Amino acid sequence: MRNRLFFLILIPVVLFTTAFSLMGVDRIMLKMESQSLQSGKTAVVHAELFYQALDGKLITRMGAPLKQVMITNRQGELTIYDQEKHTVYRTQGLEYSSENNLIFFFLTGKTQDLGLRDMGFSPVRPEFKDGLLITEWIPPGSVSHLFSKIEIVHEDQLPIYAGYYDAGGNLIRRVYYSNFEIFADVVLPLTVTEFNYLPEGDSIVNRVRFSDVKTNRQAVSAWFDFEIPDDAHYLD
Repeated sequence: MRNRLFFLILIPVVLFTTAFSLMGVDRIMLKMESQSLQSGKTAVVHAELFYQALDGKLITRMGAPLKQVMITNRQGELTIYDQEKHTVYRTQGLEYSSENNLIFFFLTGKTQDLGLRDMGFSPVRPEFKDGLLITEWIPPGSVSHLFSKIEIVHEDQLPIYAGYYDAGGNLIRRVYYSNFEIFADVVLPLTVTEFNYLPEGDSIVNRVRFSDVKTNRQAVSAWFDFEIPDDAHYLD
């Protein structure tokens, strides 16, 4: 549960890039609470996030039970420093990039497609229903083995829901965006609720709440300059 929780909170955590400078935000810091529920068990993680547009580096300081510091960048280089064990783990992948996250598209103004168009998805059958704009996005051949479609629902020009369907047409993931607020001309959802349906019939519910958002001159902390200690032990 602990390892799965880490990678679940990693998804909404990695959400800041140089696009901030284009949106009037050069640096940002905020607090995050992630609650994960599976099989009747709940895990809660608190964290603080620190991002600067200049180098595109995001530093996430996680509290109990993880007590780790996570550093990632645009290239998808992920470094995890365990403060208790004094160890460092490194890996790299596009899924870790600070530019490869759904919430990132709120920050870049790509709220119409949540970045799906850049991934090769094509919109079909947009329709209005009860004041909501519902759009289906069909995947390119390269990911058609993963998805049959992704559905996005907009209200007042803001995406409030995204539904992901596997190649067999089964709904496997639902994401709800809510509690929108404006910070330095950037609209952010302060609550993200996600339902992931597992093949064995179980599900994982993850709710992330952001708070105490500070930008630019108000964002002051020594954690923006955090570096891994020189004597830390690197894991293979």
